[in-house]
Amino acid sequence: MLATAPFVEKEFEIWPGLLRMEAGGDGAREALDAGMDAAREVSQTLIADAELLAGGSADVLPRGKAGRLAMEAHQTVRDALPVDSLPPVLAALPGAICDVVVAAMRERCGGASLFVSLDGVIAVHREAGLAVPPRAGLLPVLHEFSAALGAELQGGVGLGGTHSPAPTSGLVDLVAVQARGAALAGLVASVLADAGDVAGVGREPARLRDRLFDMGWKGRRVTVGTGLIEPEAVWQALSAGVRRASALREKRLLRAAALGLKGRGRTVGPVDGDRLLRFGVSEWR
Repeated sequence: MLATAPFVEKEFEIWPGLLRMEAGGDGAREALDAGMDAAREVSQTLIADAELLAGGSADVLPRGKAGRLAMEAHQTVRDALPVDSLPPVLAALPGAICDVVVAAMRERCGGASLFVSLDGVIAVHREAGLAVPPRAGLLPVLHEFSAALGAELQGGVGLGGTHSPAPTSGLVDLVAVQARGAALAGLVASVLADAGDVAGVGREPARLRDRLFDMGWKGRRVTVGTGLIEPEAVWQALSAGVRRASALREKRLLRAAALGLKGRGRTVGPVDGDRLLRFGVSEWR
């Protein structure tokens, strides 16, 4: 049986929200100290790098590790999934921050289980035999999806869709993705959410409140909610996301995904939709 070790935690304010770091097992407190040091280092160049990424500049590399990691994740997905348009590089940045912090924590103390979350993404390093902590400091739906992955929870998990913190131009309410890192998971969740678009469906567009997100998604349609959608259109939107998820899974860029829209849902990979109660889905396929 998996054990839940005593976890210690710290928080750090950083764009786009509150970075939560948790560690359990041997050297947990030392790992948290390393995480705080890494978060402070990231914060020194973050806003400038985020503005650079939001502006779409391809001529100048970001100064910080997180910005460069976000660009690498975006290029990886672009190479694997040749589509007309991908979400902005900025979609990968919150997860990249988590990845950088977890890497620093592991370097300082490799024997602890680590959870670093920010907005709708989480980076995870789990030692064998340790369960997900009961207070992981996550959005409830993100915690639920992470727990549903069971002993295979590693790497990164990200949320997308109209009910997530990430901007989307699609119709899907929620997308959750597990990938090898948080930058990739957050970006892929946005990619799958954007795929779920059906012509003729009414939606509620809006200007984004966050300055950096507004810069990054400038000129793109952003959906914050939808009206009534016919069942056929619901399955059509979900199927579009699943096709992208399957293509990315074949190339080992995601391990599992779940998509929910208007009480209907689809899953890809080893995740049990019936355990995802917060998705509000009554019929999974």
